[in-house]
Amino acid sequence: ADRGRAVFDGKGACGTCHRVSGRGPRAAPDPSNIGLARTPASLQRSLLDPSSGMLPINRPVRAVTRDGRIVTGRRLNEDTYTVQLLTDAEQLVSLSKSDLRSFEVSTVSAMPSYRDRLTAEELADLIAYLLTLKEQ
Repeated sequence: ADRGRAVFDGKGACGTCHRVSGRGPRAAPDPSNIGLARTPASLQRSLLDPSSGMLPINRPVRAVTRDGRIVTGRRLNEDTYTVQLLTDAEQLVSLSKSDLRSFEVSTVSAMPSYRDRLTAEELADLIAYLLTLKEQ
């Protein structure tokens, strides 16, 4: 797990997007309790093929307002009338659906695949670290 944390912070550069235990940006989902929610196999699948393991709430979105403003980010909440996004610049934006020209939800993850970026040992170490993240 210690080696995996080093991969997370170093070669994997996971901390450039993910916030863990209150440290880091909010650009990507917070994995602080991922060790409670995911199995080693699902973590491996998410690291090797991020789009296949992506939860619907974490899908990247692109909204265009009636006046042409483009807002991209990830969906934090959505109901019948509104959608709340966290933009790539970490700004919270609430949009009324009636004010949107278009709203697209992508099925392609913004997270890169680590298939060719990490060795099998580094991948195993990273998964071991992620499994220790069990905040509640």
